[in-house]
Amino acid sequence: MKKRRIYYSLLMAVMLLLSACSASKNSTEAQYDRGTGQSGANQAGSGNGYTADTSAETTAATEEPKSSAGEATNNSDTNRKRIRKISLILETVEFDGSLKVITEEIQKSGGYVESSSINGSSTEYKGSRSAQYVLRIPADKADSFIKIMGNKMSLIHEEENSQDITLDYVDTQSKVKALQIEQERLLALLEKANKIEDIIALEERLSDVRYQVEQNTSTLRTYDNLVEYATITLNVDEVLRISPVENKSPGSRMKTGLTNSLFNIRDGFVETAVWFVANLPYIIFWGIVIGLSIFITMKVYHKKEKRQPSGPGQNTNAGRKEEGEQKK
Repeated sequence: MKKRRIYYSLLMAVMLLLSACSASKNSTEAQYDRGTGQSGANQAGSGNGYTADTSAETTAATEEPKSSAGEATNNSDTNRKRIRKISLILETVEFDGSLKVITEEIQKSGGYVESSSINGSSTEYKGSRSAQYVLRIPADKADSFIKIMGNKMSLIHEEENSQDITLDYVDTQSKVKALQIEQERLLALLEKANKIEDIIALEERLSDVRYQVEQNTSTLRTYDNLVEYATITLNVDEVLRISPVENKSPGSRMKTGLTNSLFNIRDGFVETAVWFVANLPYIIFWGIVIGLSIFITMKVYHKKEKRQPSGPGQNTNAGRKEEGEQKK
């Protein structure tokens, strides 16, 4: 009996030891899977013995771009990615000549027109036309382009916004590198996979990875274009005279106000004269029509008065007047 108890005790100890080892092994594998972020496709291929290698390489791929991101953020200011957006409001007396200058300078700088519109017509009175441009000018030539515009025309307003996208750019680059490495590993696993379910899972994951690579690569191209070319919005207005630079002193403000009032009065007389001369044929035509209408109406009215017969009341009154005279 004692020997049996000893055997049973040894057997129970061995079973407890084996179960403890199995539990520790399972917990270790679960922690390893959570730490490496192993994809469902790699888990599908675990039956072929490729899961641990792929997850380790994927982890190394995801950790490597982080160090490059830190290095990029520590680079000099010249390596930062900035998007420049500039808005200009310009006035010009020579509208056609200014538009020609804009076209020439765009070609010289190597930029292009993203959109443009021109309002008004040269047949209308001067000062009624305007143009709007959205230009893409190389970032290293944007300042010289703005300076030329200010010299050729009168710069009324300038506004600039700058957006730093360095962190977003580096983060997107890291995603692309990690996805490309994962794509290579998935292709290697796909070549060695034998089970249908493993092949289907790998192909699904590979399709998803390829889509993410294309999407992030397109984002990088968009970032590159926005950084390499500054966006400049031009608003060009045709004016009769250039607006003077306003001085905030009371005397200068009064002088500017008086000058503007005199110019407005002059412009009012000029515009009235231009309108009268331009519409003179209409004025003459409608004057003749209205005059003939009044003349014909008066003519008809006088004829009706002359032809109107005396009524019965008028005959009775006349008879009474005659009887009264006879009685007298």
